[in-house]
Amino acid sequence: MIVTPATQKVKVHFVAVGNAPILKKSKFLMDQDDEFAIAISFLRRLLKLSDTTENAASAPPLFLYVNAAFVPSADQRMGDLLDCFGVRGELVVHYSLMEAWG
Repeated sequence: MIVTPATQKVKVHFVAVGNAPILKKSKFLMDQDDEFAIAISFLRRLLKLSDTTENAASAPPLFLYVNAAFVPSADQRMGDLLDCFGVRGELVVHYSLMEAWG
């Protein structure tokens, strides 16, 4: 019997900024191999925002920042982001409905 190692998890802490609605539960586990685009889609579902794949022109904006500093590309791996920018074992992602940092 072949046993594959369990996928490592990344604890992601979503923090509201500005006029963004605050989540009742703000910490979630994601696979380390997931791309940042999955976090974007997941947060859009939680906030009940339409997905950008449906109609990009009418989708409300959602801005995500790692450590209130930068916007990672959608193809970045969550595990890599945690390794480089993790704080106390979790990846802090600030989100806003309007541009918060330039």
